[in-house]
Amino acid sequence: MSPKAFYFTSHTTSVSLSPFRSLLFKVSMDHPGGHLAVVLFLLVLVSMSTENNIIRWCTVSDAEEQKCLDLAGNATARNIRGQLLCVRGQSPTDCMKQIKNGTADASTMYADEIYTAGFCYGLDVAVGESYNGVDGINYYVVALARTSSSDLSLLEMHERSSCHPGMRTTVGWTVPIGFLVNTSQISVDVQCNFPHAVGEFFGYSCVPGVKDPEHDPKGNNPRNLCEACIGDENDHHICANNPRERHFGEAGALRCVAENLGDVAFVKHTTVFDNIEGKNQESWALDLELEDLKLLCPDGREANLFQHESCHLAVVPTNAVVVRLEDKCRVYKFLERVQNAFANATEGFSLFSSVNYGQPDVLFSDSTKKLLRVMGTYMSWLGPSYTTILKAFECEGLC
Repeated sequence: MSPKAFYFTSHTTSVSLSPFRSLLFKVSMDHPGGHLAVVLFLLVLVSMSTENNIIRWCTVSDAEEQKCLDLAGNATARNIRGQLLCVRGQSPTDCMKQIKNGTADASTMYADEIYTAGFCYGLDVAVGESYNGVDGINYYVVALARTSSSDLSLLEMHERSSCHPGMRTTVGWTVPIGFLVNTSQISVDVQCNFPHAVGEFFGYSCVPGVKDPEHDPKGNNPRNLCEACIGDENDHHICANNPRERHFGEAGALRCVAENLGDVAFVKHTTVFDNIEGKNQESWALDLELEDLKLLCPDGREANLFQHESCHLAVVPTNAVVVRLEDKCRVYKFLERVQNAFANATEGFSLFSSVNYGQPDVLFSDSTKKLLRVMGTYMSWLGPSYTTILKAFECEGLC
């Protein structure tokens, strides 16, 4: 019998076996029923291949689920290899559990969620968002002060006043408080009471939301953490975790320092630039100039506002797609095909646009320019400055 190759083809894969390389083929020729064995074997291979081509995306909102379904339909219509299925999770943590347990394969998550997914559930990341098409940097967290404050140092902040965008936010709480812990300026008690330690350290502050029941169920968070807050125009809603508190958010923290109600504000490196030159029409911002403000560096130095790359508390990475370790490659390859088809679409479905879904940043951030392959671990994506900050909170029982 002349040598031949058997092919078994489905709509998802094509498998080839050569008689010179396959013992199974030899068995099929030499033994009764051998052909059936070959067919059964190939059916198993096809089944495995089909399963490997399915990506189950975990969504946590109606908008995410709808965009996922739209992506799946458009990918199928464009004959993009792989099948996207959309599954529902109750929360990012629930999606982590589903991915770990194998009932989901992927989900986009924020930086702090990525840390939890890796640390607590043994997961990794396949791709990350890039807002400049080059790297995975989201923003720098900086410490901002008035230029006229000549005796300030980030290494000597005891009894100073501070302005924070909000309680339990990355910019306003996690990064600055983690920095203070890591530099041994504050220490938490055995009960891991961060608000108490922060209240004892600063003279007074504005931390919007610190007295909310969600963050202060026993009602004993220090009151001085609200003393730099001003509430609304009628002196109501003081320290509220929303814009009715005029020192809420990054613009509010900037205002807190600009109006001399705080010594230092913890904000993004872009905050000042987003609020000057007429971009913010509130009276406090109209006369604000770059020369009025400076950066305080972790080593005690000072710098101008353009030197954030060398003077910051942490580099916060962009969102990334969380997966099981063994799925990094196949999820990346699927998303690469999807990205090539829909990233720059000007008509129809657009991967990085949420205009049709009633809210911004659905599945992926709207400012994403490109998805980058993550060759290293989730820790390499998060970066050393950010992960060091997060480790300061391990006493809170992350898992």
